[in-house]
Amino acid sequence: MRITFLGHAGFAVETAGALVVMDPWLTPQGAFDSAWMQLPRNHHLAPRVRELLATPGKERFLYISHEHKDHFDPEFLATLTRRDFTVLVPKFKRAELQEHFARYGCKRVIACEDSREVPIKGGYIKLFVSEQGTNRDSSVMVRGDGQCFLNINDCKMHDRLARVISEEGPIDVFSAQFSGAIWHPTCYEYPRETYADISRKKRDSKFEAVARALESVQPRAYVAAAGPAAFLDPALHALNFEDVNIFPRAPALFSFLEKRLPEAPTRYLEPMPGDVLDAGTLAFVSQVPERVTTENFKAYLETYAKDMAHLFVERRRDLLGKEVEDILSRLHEELQRKLDLLDLHDRVGMPLYVELTEAPTRLLRVDFKRRRVEEVPRMRDTTRYAMKVSASDIVRVLDRKLNWEDFLLSFRLRLSRNPDVYEPVLHGFLGVEVADMREFCAGLRAMEARKERTVVEAGGKRFTIQRFCPHQGADLSEGWVEEGRYVVCPRHRWQFDLHNEGACKTNNSSLCAEPLLDKPEHGRPGRGGDKAPADMPPVDKAPVEPPRA
Repeated sequence: MRITFLGHAGFAVETAGALVVMDPWLTPQGAFDSAWMQLPRNHHLAPRVRELLATPGKERFLYISHEHKDHFDPEFLATLTRRDFTVLVPKFKRAELQEHFARYGCKRVIACEDSREVPIKGGYIKLFVSEQGTNRDSSVMVRGDGQCFLNINDCKMHDRLARVISEEGPIDVFSAQFSGAIWHPTCYEYPRETYADISRKKRDSKFEAVARALESVQPRAYVAAAGPAAFLDPALHALNFEDVNIFPRAPALFSFLEKRLPEAPTRYLEPMPGDVLDAGTLAFVSQVPERVTTENFKAYLETYAKDMAHLFVERRRDLLGKEVEDILSRLHEELQRKLDLLDLHDRVGMPLYVELTEAPTRLLRVDFKRRRVEEVPRMRDTTRYAMKVSASDIVRVLDRKLNWEDFLLSFRLRLSRNPDVYEPVLHGFLGVEVADMREFCAGLRAMEARKERTVVEAGGKRFTIQRFCPHQGADLSEGWVEEGRYVVCPRHRWQFDLHNEGACKTNNSSLCAEPLLDKPEHGRPGRGGDKAPADMPPVDKAPVEPPRA
């Protein structure tokens, strides 16, 4: 098995009988309205990937893990003229990927349910699908030539890795995201010290997630991929050089892992786009001459930014007053349509203010309780959530050039909230498309309806708790305990305080924890038929804040 790194989360895996190209993000336009650019740059690999997907003699597959544009690159895929390959996509409730490739004109499209196995000569490809609320993702495993590659990219399946390995067997090469990919705290108006503190905790939390994944998977090699992007827009360029943020590079991760897992036999690899790895020997068959290092990083980014400067000159222009008026009216209508379909509106206890920078005295106030959007001259609520954005950026959402989640990931907005508490329904209101709002609400209700409980031991005591995390449904029986009192979700590292009835440290959710007063000598305490997975062992580690907000 040969694995060619295509940059970011992209790979081309070749076995004796098959080729699988994974998440090729190669367009020179980057992603999220050019806010994210590939790091290191990989645009030169586009002809090579086109050649691979057109090479006869092997069964060829294109795998797209999810809809985010740093994985699903319609601009590059449109350049493929020969399309006699099979497309593998996860089967989500939202059928955007299936519908896109149904129109695309390839050999066939296989929409895979969770754990769907697709046979290839001498092995198989297997997809693992995860879908909770607004979070949709998947992972892929390729087994062939006596080796196995598991690529979970951004997929939050950490709570099921141990079970996957027990069912699938040993993994030779493993890859998982190690860098942040969210707008908190990046877009929030925090004091510098607060921003650095939140970023540091999130970075360390992400590193800890990788460490625990490696403990579960125990691969022979870990490939650092799905790392940070380059931010080349002049308005975002400073993000590349912050002392502390949620976008660390691979050397920082490797330093952490060497201390955290000093006895681990796993090799840590940081390939450059175009490097080819032999999965059997773990040796690079070939490596590209240009390497991005800690020493040349700043100069590399400055040259890269100059080369791409035209993208940001072309996208900006001054708007006329009438245009701003029209955009404000359209945004008002869009927010009201969302609100009309948000049948969980009464859960949001604060208003949302939306301000166009071109019209600072004409704010839109979203009143969730009254289910009404109104125009006001200023913010009048102390308890509130606020978003500030330029009309020239938000109009691209209204024109359907990018969706709401892509816009949030563009980082071209400023956010604030008081109190500084994550509110899942409000978060969903911002990020979910109008057409998906009812499904978002139904999914949240369905997740909350899961009342199965499990038992955890912490600080020498036993507690019964809800088994599934109220955030996005992760299995807490695969979690752990910190400081003898906090249950930690294995997917997003949320903490729940067993000494406070399982209340979350970050918002108002709870595991409804109850102490067990007696510990029977044989078996487990009766829980009305509840499933009883193994207890979570206590782990004494410093607490971490949740990585998503």
